[in-house]
Amino acid sequence: MNLRYLCANHRQWLTADTDRAEKAWLDWMERGKLLLEECNYAEAIPYLGCAFDLASFLLEKQWPTYAISATRFSESAIWLMAAYRELGDEKLRNYILAGASSVLARELGDSHKQRVAADCISSLYPGDTQKQVRDFSTARLSACINGGNSLH
Repeated sequence: MNLRYLCANHRQWLTADTDRAEKAWLDWMERGKLLLEECNYAEAIPYLGCAFDLASFLLEKQWPTYAISATRFSESAIWLMAAYRELGDEKLRNYILAGASSVLARELGDSHKQRVAADCISSLYPGDTQKQVRDFSTARLSACINGGNSLH
């Protein structure tokens, strides 16, 4: 995938240390999800996009394990796609979907990773596995339209 969210300097600094990259991923995912909850979709994209970049790096390194890194990669893609969907940008949403699917599909030939890769690919596509994100989006949209900043 050619879409990049991290600048070269931050990419170099973060990818020099997998622990640092993992911590940044956790922080940026949390911040991005919070911004989505607050209907700040455009502001969420840089955080979720940087988390997606880091998840791609961590998946490449299989840090801390393949199963964890693949799951985090697909989670990052799902939330980034949700932000683009809320902004009405289906082109970028579909670009993330196709790219993430392609990255995960590379491991379908490995019998040790096949099940995890297949499950992660399935999670990217609409269906029961994305019900939570869709329900979140519907509730958020309703709250945003009604001027509320809370799901409660």
